[in-house]
Amino acid sequence: MVYIGIDLGTTYSCVSVIEDGRPVAIINEDGKPTMPSVVAYCDPEILAGNPALMCNTDVTNILYDSKRLIGRKFLHDLSNADIRQLWTFNVDTRNSKAGYVLNKGTAKDKFLKSEEVSAEILKKLKENAKKHLSTKVTGAVVTVPALFNSDQIEATKRAVKLAGLELKYLLEEPTSAAIAYNHKKKFDNSKLLIFDFGGGTLDISIAEIKGKNLEVKAVGGDTQLDEAVAYGAAIVANAIEV
Repeated sequence: MVYIGIDLGTTYSCVSVIEDGRPVAIINEDGKPTMPSVVAYCDPEILAGNPALMCNTDVTNILYDSKRLIGRKFLHDLSNADIRQLWTFNVDTRNSKAGYVLNKGTAKDKFLKSEEVSAEILKKLKENAKKHLSTKVTGAVVTVPALFNSDQIEATKRAVKLAGLELKYLLEEPTSAAIAYNHKKKFDNSKLLIFDFGGGTLDISIAEIKGKNLEVKAVGGDTQLDEAVAYGAAIVANAIEV
């Protein structure tokens, strides 16, 4: 069995594995460790990552920001309505689910839940990991914002399942950052202030390390940052010692 770690980001995503005792980010076809969180429905193909950006299809069928929509029952649940003004794709609420509409107003009109789009991103990351490892990938630990509510968490779990992965653990993003930082620096009995400033979410956490145990003491942040971005920096976790 091979398990992978996935940062499912709003703008960019990343997959990593442990090799020879250290974490390694898996490189994509473009030679970079991060992949745009973009999915293109190019009938009959579904493309994710960089190939999606080059797909010859109507721009409304190139989808991103699934992390903003995931777990939302209605579009008005989004805290920043201005985001929708900038989207190049079509959105709607159907059966108490906020999602995407492909080929709107045509005979091929199709509604997609956000977790279905996120699943395509996860499938692509799984495929990249399989190529890198030359073996089947069976499970994953996936990061989520610390302030995701229960609906967003459950929708993320469904996305992982749709991608054909066994979910081993959902890990809060700032906690993941603290674990990575402590793994590198080997702190004992310390307090950490962790900023996870991503393209669509912001998490700030305070964690305490005692021996080999890490405990999150407090979290704060925003799951809907004001700036809407289809392009941006990959989620970078910066851990600062207090």
